[in-house]
Amino acid sequence: MDIRGKNVLVVGLARSGVVAARWLSEHGAAVTGTDTRGPEAFQKVIPDLFNWKIGLELGLHRESTFLRQDLIVVSPGVPADLPILNLARQKGIPVVPEIEVAGWFLKGRLAGITGTNGKTTTTTLLGRIMEASGYATFVGGNIGVPLLSAVDLDPPASVIVAELSSFQLETISSFRPHVAALLNLSPNHLDRHPNFEAYIAAKARIFSNQTEDDYAILNADDENVMKLVPSIRSQKVFFSRRRELPNGTFVSGGMVLYRVQNLEVALMRTSDVRLLGDFNLENVLAASAAACVLGAEFSSIRRAVRDFSGVEHRLEFVREIRGVEFYNDSKATSVDAAAKALSTFERGVHLILGGKDKGAPYAPLRSLLKDRVREVLVIGAAQKRIANDLAGAVEIVEAGDLETAVMTAAERARPGDVVLLAPACSSFDQFQDFEHRGRVFKDLVERLAEKSSMKGNDRVAHQESAFPGPATRMAGEAAMLPAAPSVTDGPKKPAAGQEASCIQKDSVPIEPEPLVLAAPRELAYVFEVSAEEASMPGYRDFEGAADEFVLDEDDLTPPETVKDEAFAYEVRAATSMDTGSADAQKETSPKTNYRKRSHARKVK
Repeated sequence: MDIRGKNVLVVGLARSGVVAARWLSEHGAAVTGTDTRGPEAFQKVIPDLFNWKIGLELGLHRESTFLRQDLIVVSPGVPADLPILNLARQKGIPVVPEIEVAGWFLKGRLAGITGTNGKTTTTTLLGRIMEASGYATFVGGNIGVPLLSAVDLDPPASVIVAELSSFQLETISSFRPHVAALLNLSPNHLDRHPNFEAYIAAKARIFSNQTEDDYAILNADDENVMKLVPSIRSQKVFFSRRRELPNGTFVSGGMVLYRVQNLEVALMRTSDVRLLGDFNLENVLAASAAACVLGAEFSSIRRAVRDFSGVEHRLEFVREIRGVEFYNDSKATSVDAAAKALSTFERGVHLILGGKDKGAPYAPLRSLLKDRVREVLVIGAAQKRIANDLAGAVEIVEAGDLETAVMTAAERARPGDVVLLAPACSSFDQFQDFEHRGRVFKDLVERLAEKSSMKGNDRVAHQESAFPGPATRMAGEAAMLPAAPSVTDGPKKPAAGQEASCIQKDSVPIEPEPLVLAAPRELAYVFEVSAEEASMPGYRDFEGAADEFVLDEDDLTPPETVKDEAFAYEVRAATSMDTGSADAQKETSPKTNYRKRSHARKVK
């Protein structure tokens, strides 16, 4: 779409709105920015907006302003069903999200990641894998760097990995990721979407413009995700933590395997995953599946996973003080995310819940509280509702604010306990965003640590990146692993503070142990049969053949002498150069059995 000379209105001037307004102005559009917040909320950015020749309408939305536009770009925080936006649609004015505009101009292959939980971890890890495989990679979207930032990279990124929210996806028109991953679905954002079905429909739009040339990465263990499968046109690649799959990534015998058609590769051991929780293993499976279809090197997948210690505010180990561990999972803004974080720990948890309510019930947490949680400390606007939903399940402490909750939990905790911030709510009642809330939590823990160290007799373990603490019982082997390398957004990096993930220092590469399947697996041999060989006696039409047919060794062209190393899924035929005697050659060259299930291909 040519935007030069067009009148464009950007609705909502948070981070993505400001980036969109600047980009559109720099590319020739006449841009106006509008927000219901007054000028006092934009003191820092107003001078820049004026320098970029962007008009402003703050504190209100005028109907006349909306109706004189050629295009309206809506920020994720703006409800898509605002009456004034519906009126603009009725007048034929396109109303699109920022990612739609980015999609018009992006040049590289786009991988979009959505779902209720795990988006940021999966997005960041996929970016690390693709970078480790040698691709110029941009990581952005809902992760903190607007997708439009990737458009003008020079040289352009060859792979763009984007975290996508339901708010961004619900109003797309032509946005089409080449690879689209749906990690999971559970009730969330019901304060914005009218019901769970509408929330699912918004998420499912990530597949709406895909074709048979694209890929859908799907959680085979999530029933809500699987209900969408019949409506998806793209090629489906599944991932599962619970069962083996004929196509996709799955766990078997302590290994993460990738299987597609006749290819099966051991990508890594489950022990290579440094992140806490079964849900994070699912994130690794999803990122690995997406990386495989994008062409990542198998060895790079394992290397990136082994190096990856997580991202900030996602089950992030902060400190150990007097034998008590403090974890920051401020990104757990849904009930399901809080439940997954809580399930990581067995006992002795002091759980901090609360914030701005998002409409989902808190009762699903009740079954996890018994024997696992000593107390729930509730904060923020949702504290009364949480206390009512969880009444009788465990002791409820109405702390009111985060500082009181942290100090109270620290006083009550004893060695071996865990203080966990997993709010199950958004942060906007008391904080700017979940990142701000997480930083405040970590600052409070640091203050506690300083007081403890001043006493001189308290054990204080300092935060090391986002890596879990001693109580996880992973510190033995995994603590020896180096910190994760940073993700580069192609040839350019975002300014400090713009990337949401933790940036780690470069580390000494790990020399991985060889991957060996725990138990021997039956190999299905696949051969390409030439037309000359197919015409020889003894060959029968493959489709009409019985379950097994045999070709004599003399009926086949001699195997080639191959000197390079075989792949993990290849079995080299023995030749006279490989064998020391006729007997050995005879022993290693039996008649070749072609099985129907091996999909031997006849070349006509």
